[in-house]
Amino acid sequence: MKLKPRLKPYFNYKETLALINPFNKLGAIERLEKSFAAKFENKFGTFFAHGRTGIFALLKSWNLNAVEIICPAYTCVVVQHAIVLSGNIPVFVDASINDWNMDLGLLKKSIGPNTRVVIATHLFGYPMNVIELQEIIKEAESQYGHKIYVIQDVAHSYGAKWEGQTVTRFGDAAIFGMNISKILSSIFGGMVISNDPNLDKELKEWRNQNCKGNKWVKSIKRMAYYFAVRIAFNSWIYGIINMMERKGLLNAFVKYYEDNSISFPKDWNSPPTNTEASIGLVQLEKYDEIIKKRRAHALKWKDELSKKGTIEFMPDLPGNTYSHCVGLVENRNEWIANFRQNSIQLGILIEYSVPEMKAFEQFKKQEFPNAKYFSEHSINFPNWPR
Repeated sequence: MKLKPRLKPYFNYKETLALINPFNKLGAIERLEKSFAAKFENKFGTFFAHGRTGIFALLKSWNLNAVEIICPAYTCVVVQHAIVLSGNIPVFVDASINDWNMDLGLLKKSIGPNTRVVIATHLFGYPMNVIELQEIIKEAESQYGHKIYVIQDVAHSYGAKWEGQTVTRFGDAAIFGMNISKILSSIFGGMVISNDPNLDKELKEWRNQNCKGNKWVKSIKRMAYYFAVRIAFNSWIYGIINMMERKGLLNAFVKYYEDNSISFPKDWNSPPTNTEASIGLVQLEKYDEIIKKRRAHALKWKDELSKKGTIEFMPDLPGNTYSHCVGLVENRNEWIANFRQNSIQLGILIEYSVPEMKAFEQFKKQEFPNAKYFSEHSINFPNWPR
């Protein structure tokens, strides 16, 4: 039953000490917001219960309603959930065949008079060309005579760089997810960073007014979840956990979407806790080590598997942070089965093209062949730091 998991948070005794030491939790949220923003070259940070909550809060802080928001067709569907639930309209852009991100040529054609936001997702650690993106946005703003906000979605790409420049230096805000599958984890959580003091004030006011709940109860639950994760991801135990997951017994804990519904988790608007932030602070200190190891492991996978000639990887980029090591294969199920026999779990991180989902049929205006192909043929290999 031994199974090496496809993902695993990089936790050790340091997170445990932070969790059980009450002094580490004093002012942890404020300290994490400040340190996190500075690490990724911004001035301000606001911590939320989830990354999708941060997207929702951004759109509300900008007072946007019934406007078009451009987003990738191939990305985590929680982005589009936040768009629709905030009262806005997703406009999809197909992925580029040259990387996992949305095609900038198609993006340019998709901007119209009702466009108010572009969410630029840097998927699997691959940075988009933020310089070209910036030029496209400036041209569109001049043409239509209004502001077009840019959100850098770096949930998979903490610290990714384009031509040596950190992508979060560009645009109006950047969004990070911080659950256990991300490069850095605060158990659960999400972070919005920006350089705009007025936006930061608006985000914090929105959080204070709309994010309610018992922080003590939530903290206890998060502590319990942390210790459960430490146990569950042991290779011997994980084999049993994964067997239960494949039989659908853990859907309440691991499934984050339904094909035919647009919804948020029940705790989407709960307040973040100092317990989560104390874990995030320890993780932030490990960032450079984590990226170095993820990159090294991904490149090793790519070097070994490319020799076999039955898998296609995207070209390596100097600024790629490799949140995941992802390739394209024709016979995905065979790959999964063969690796499982060798006690290694392969993953399918995004197994859908969002416009093809039943819940988003009303927003689909065209076909998205690259997103569909990626959803059917992508597979990821474990490259977490150990």
